Amino acid sequence: MHLRPSDSPIPPPDAPIPPQRPSGSSAQGTWRYPRAGEQLAGFRIVGELGRGAFARVYLAEQQILADRQVALKVSNQPVGEESQLLARLQHSHIVPIHSVHEDVASGLHLICMPYLGGANLAQVLEAAATGSSPTSRDPGGSLIDALDLVCGPLPSLPASRMAGGHRHSSRGQSPSRITASAISPSMPNVRPIEAANGPISRLRAIWDRSWSWITGWSLNHDEVPRTVVESDRAQPARHFLKHATAVQGSVWIAARLAEGLEHAHSRGLLHRDLKPSNILITADGMPMILDFNLSAIANPGDEGKRARIGGTLPYMAPEHLDAFHPRGSTPAHAVDERSDLYSLGLILFEMVAGRQPFREPPDGPPIAEVLDQMIVERLTSVPSARAINPAVPWSLDALLRKCLDPNPAKRYQHAGDLAEDLRRFLEDRPARHAPEPSLRERFSKLMRRNPQLKSSTTVGAVAMILLVLVALMFVTVRERWQGDAARVALQDFDSDFTRCQILLNSSAELDQASKADLERGLRRARMALARYGVDRLGPAWVDEPMVQNLSPTDQQNLIDRVVELLMLEARASIVVARDGSEADYAAALIRALKRLDLAEQIDPRPPSTLFAERATYAAALGLSDQAERDRIRADAIPPNSARDYYLRGTAALANGQIDQAERLLDHATGRDARRFWSWFALGLCHFEQGRYDVAASDFTICIILNPESAQAFANRGLALALDARPAEALRAYNEAVILDPDLIPVRINRALVCLELDKPDQAVNDLRYAIESTKSRDPALLATWAEALARSGEKVEADHRFGEALKVRPGDPVILVARGFVRLPDAPEAARDDFERALKADPRSPRAHLGLAHVLRADDPSEALKHLDTALAAEPNLIDAVQLRALVRARLGMRSAVADVDTLRQYPTPHRLYNAASALAILCETTSETSLKGDALALLHRAIDAGFDPAFAASDPDLTCLQSLPAFQKLVSPK
Repeated sequence: MHLRPSDSPIPPPDAPIPPQRPSGSSAQGTWRYPRAGEQLAGFRIVGELGRGAFARVYLAEQQILADRQVALKVSNQPVGEESQLLARLQHSHIVPIHSVHEDVASGLHLICMPYLGGANLAQVLEAAATGSSPTSRDPGGSLIDALDLVCGPLPSLPASRMAGGHRHSSRGQSPSRITASAISPSMPNVRPIEAANGPISRLRAIWDRSWSWITGWSLNHDEVPRTVVESDRAQPARHFLKHATAVQGSVWIAARLAEGLEHAHSRGLLHRDLKPSNILITADGMPMILDFNLSAIANPGDEGKRARIGGTLPYMAPEHLDAFHPRGSTPAHAVDERSDLYSLGLILFEMVAGRQPFREPPDGPPIAEVLDQMIVERLTSVPSARAINPAVPWSLDALLRKCLDPNPAKRYQHAGDLAEDLRRFLEDRPARHAPEPSLRERFSKLMRRNPQLKSSTTVGAVAMILLVLVALMFVTVRERWQGDAARVALQDFDSDFTRCQILLNSSAELDQASKADLERGLRRARMALARYGVDRLGPAWVDEPMVQNLSPTDQQNLIDRVVELLMLEARASIVVARDGSEADYAAALIRALKRLDLAEQIDPRPPSTLFAERATYAAALGLSDQAERDRIRADAIPPNSARDYYLRGTAALANGQIDQAERLLDHATGRDARRFWSWFALGLCHFEQGRYDVAASDFTICIILNPESAQAFANRGLALALDARPAEALRAYNEAVILDPDLIPVRINRALVCLELDKPDQAVNDLRYAIESTKSRDPALLATWAEALARSGEKVEADHRFGEALKVRPGDPVILVARGFVRLPDAPEAARDDFERALKADPRSPRAHLGLAHVLRADDPSEALKHLDTALAAEPNLIDAVQLRALVRARLGMRSAVADVDTLRQYPTPHRLYNAASALAILCETTSETSLKGDALALLHRAIDAGFDPAFAASDPDLTCLQSLPAFQKLVSPK
C-alpha cells in the first residue's frame, strides 16, 4: 500500500471501498458526470469548479430560484451523513448547505451550497509564495493580493473559482515565508502632531536610552499598529487583511476558524480533515471551514460512530496517525477535539513560518513505515515557528507550541480557549491559556495598550524602579544560576558515576568483552573527574564554586562519590594492565598509589578499604614499609557502615575472592537494605559462584530499588537464562531494551533466548541490529545470525551470511558447526562435512561432536553415543547433548538414559521435557519396563502445559507405547 498525494484525504482503514467501475457504468446502468449546459435535478451546469477523490463540484444555476448561482457537489455515492452533520451547523465561519438532491435519471447525488467566490487557503498561500501579484508592494504580497491573484480583483469575480474550488495543489512545495515586512499599512499610524525636537520627542528619547541601558533592547515605536477598526462596513474582513501584517492576518484567520470549530465541537461534531484546501477565503476575505466528509460524532456514548478516522497525513495529530496506523494501538475515540486543534495549529504554523513544521510524507514506502516515521517525528519534537521565521513573536510561538504538543493533555482542551488566546494576541493582551515567555514582548504589549505610560514623569519613575529591580534581579539570578549550574553538574556526574560503577565493578577473571568494558569505564571515569578539575586542582577542587554552591549534604555525597571513583579507577587500571608488560603493570601500580593518595587528601573520613588497597599496591611495588603502615591503619578502622562493607566487598570481588566478597556484601545489604549497588555487586558474586537463581533474586531487588536501571533488568535476564528460565529471561530483556535500546549485549542475549523459545524472527532483528550497530565480524555472532535467518525461513540469506563469515574466518569451527546444524535437516551429508571440518580445526569442539551424533544417530547409534560422551566430557553443561544422549541410550536399551532424563528435569523447557518423555517412552519399548509409562506421561503433560504442540505428540512414533492410554488421548485431543 502506498501513500496518496499529500493533499488528498485518506479514507479510514475500515471504510467500505466502492467497487471500481468504468466511467460509464453505475448500479442502475450507465452514468457520467454532467457537462456544461446540461440540466440536473433542477440545476443548469455552468462549469466545473474542482474535483476530488470522491466527487466533483460545479458552478450551477438553480432554475427554480431565479437562476441563483450555487456550488453543486456531485457524486455517484450516497450522500450519507454529511448533510445531517452540516445541518447542525449554523455559523458565519462554516460553509452551510442549502439542500440535498438525488437525480433519479442519472443516479447521481447532489449537495447544494452557496456560491461565495474566493479560493481555498492552499491556493492563497501558494499564490502568496510566488510574489507575482501586480498590486504587491513587496515580494510575497499580502493575503488579499494573493486572493485577488487567484480569483481576480473585485468586483468581477470569475466563475472559475468557488468555495473549495480544487485547483489541485498538493501543497508539496512550501510557499516562501510571508514576513511582517512584506505588507505595509496603507494608512499611517495616528499620533499627536509635534515638532521633531518637542518635549514629547525628548522624553521619548530619554525613555529609549533608559530602556536600552537597562535591558540591552531598543524600544521600537514604529511597530505595526494594533487591530484597525475599519470604517468601511461593506467589506471589513477584506479591509483588515489588506492593512494587517502577515502575522496579524494569519492569526485573525486562525481565530475565526477556531470560533467555527468551537461551534462544531459544541454540537458534538469533529472535522478530522482540517487542512488549507478545506478552508475557504471568500471573495470578501472571510475564512470559512469546508468539507465535513470525515466528521465524527463526539457525543458521550457514541464511540461506535467514531470509527471513521481518515484524513490527510501531513495535517494529522500523532494520535490520529496512530489510530489510522494498521498496527496502531490508539482507539478511534482518542482522536477528539484536541486533534482538530493540532491540525489548526499546523495550518497557522504554515501561514506564519512559510512552510510546514514537519517533512512531507514520502511517496513509495509502505504506509505503515511512513506512519511510523511521522509519528516518531511528531512525538519527539515540538516545532518552533520562530526558529524558522524570527518575525513570529515569542507569545505566538508559545501558543503554537501548545497547539502542537504531542501530548493531547498539554494542548488547548477547547477550541474556545484557543480562539480567546488568538483574539488576545491581536488585542496586545497576554494569553490566558498559554505561557508568555518574553518579558520584553509583554512590556511592549503593555506600552501599546497604555500609551500614557510614555509620559516623562512615568518614564523617569519607571526607569529608576527598574534600575533598582534589575540590580536586585541580577544578584538573585546570578546566585540562582550558579546554584542551578552546580546541581546540573552534579546530576551529570552522578550519571557518569552510575555508569562507571557498572563498567568498573568486575571480578578478577576477564574475557575480552569485560576488558573492553573496563577500558570504557576508565575513560568515562577520567572525564567525570575532569569535570570538577580533580586532577588539575588536587584537593583544592572542593573550594570551587561548582562545589561550594551545593548544599552541605550534596557536597558530602559528591566527595564520597569522587573518592569511590578514584578507588574504582585505580583498581580497574591495574586489572587492565595485569596481562601486559611488566613496565605497564608497574606504571599502573604507581598511578593507583597516587590516586589513593589524592582520595585520602579529599576525604576527611577515608574508608578502611582505601588503606587496605593501597597496602596491596605498595607491596606489589616492593614498598614494604608503606604497605605495613597502611595495613595497620586499615586494621585500626574496622568497617561499621554499609558503605565500608560495600567498598571492601567490591575490592574482594575485583581480587577474585568471591566467597569473602559475598560475606562482606551480605553485611552491606544487612546494614542498608536500600543500597542499590550493594545488591548489584552481590548479584555479581552469585554469578561468579554459578548460583544463578540467587543472582536473579539479587537483581530483582535492584529493580525494585531502581526501576529505571536497564543494567539490572539485563543482568536479571542473563541470570534467568542461565537458570533455564528462558520465558522469564525474555521479559527481563524486553524491559532492559525499552530502557536502553543501545545495550548491544542485551540484544544478543535476547536473541539467544528467542532462538531457544523458537522465536527466530525476533532473534533475526536483534542480531541484525547488533551487527550493524557495532560493525562486528565476530564469527560466533555472525554464525548465530545466520542460524536465526535459516530458522526464520530465510535460508538463501543465511547461506550468504555463512559464506560471508567464512571469508573473514576461513575454516572457523564455530561458523562451520553453526552452518552444519542449519544444513542438518535437508542436507545431512553436507552437514557432516561441516562437522568433520570443524573437528579437524578443533578436535575437542563439543558442538561439532554433537552435530556428528545427530548425523549418525539413525544409522550408527553406538558411534553417535561416543561423540555425545566426548562432547559432554568437554562441556558437561551442554544440555542439547544430554537431550540427544537420552534418546540414543533409550534406543540402545540403556537404563542410563534415565539419568539423562533426570538432568533434563532440571532445565524444564517445553522441548526438553518432551524429549525426556520420548526417551522414557522409547526405553519402555526397548526394555519392556511398563513402569516407565506413568513417568513418561507426566513429563509429556508438563511439556504440553509449557506450550509444546499436542498435535505433534499425537502422531510421534517415539510415543507409540503411550498412544493407547486414555490419559494420552485426553492429553493430545483438541480442546
